[in-house]
Amino acid sequence: MARTSRTASPRMREVALNHRVSEFIPRYYQVYMVLQQRIREGEWSRDTLMPTEEEFTQKFGVSRVTIRKALNMLQAEKLIIREQGRGTFAAPPPRRQPRANFSGLLENIVDFELHTQVKVLVFETVKLPDDVAQQLECAPGTMGRKIVRVRSDSEAPFSFTTCYVPEPEANALNGESLGNRTVQAALAAAGVVMTTAEQRLSATVADMATANYLGVEAGSPLISMTRVMRTDKNRPVELIRALYRPDKYEYRVNLSRERGGDAPRWSLRLS
Repeated sequence: MARTSRTASPRMREVALNHRVSEFIPRYYQVYMVLQQRIREGEWSRDTLMPTEEEFTQKFGVSRVTIRKALNMLQAEKLIIREQGRGTFAAPPPRRQPRANFSGLLENIVDFELHTQVKVLVFETVKLPDDVAQQLECAPGTMGRKIVRVRSDSEAPFSFTTCYVPEPEANALNGESLGNRTVQAALAAAGVVMTTAEQRLSATVADMATANYLGVEAGSPLISMTRVMRTDKNRPVELIRALYRPDKYEYRVNLSRERGGDAPRWSLRLS
């Protein structure tokens, strides 16, 4: 099996975790996000040793415990293989998965949280509505957390989101731990890592209350998104219902044409 130097690439040497970002997202999660993106981009091939924990510690300027937690998350997602006595190897995701991979939703989470601000409208423990419990595959009457927030960039508000998290995962969330983070990031910091998502997009119009929050006219078109996020054990732990201003939100996916068959068929291309 071929071996190459463990020395990090020039791009990796440029990595320096931002202390301002650390106020919102734990450093181990920042490391995880950087490394998972590099793996998906193919920076390390399957037969190339990745840097050691000690080398990553020096490159990122963090403790070994921090690096270890990030690598554990990558291993749980099967993005790396650790072989005793040999080292760590990248394991890019397979071409096909049971559900669409949602790496693109989180790859820029550090930048997203650093450059946007959130206003909390509702943060309370509730009995999950019947339709929510059904989507989260919970028993009727299950308790959970309801979080309603408006997120803005430097110019204007752009999203109105309602999020439900069932117990026991909901117990990991409080106002202080959530802060400006996305709910995904706050749950990940508590050890609840989501690996797949089911997402639907449609169009709707703004009612009076939502229009006021988003700074648009009532009846204005909005993008409606519903997303259910699952752990690696296929447990639904978050339901998000979001409304976006179409002038402030863009959703992109990469598609590839499949060969064979009588008619052209396009499928999601995983990065």
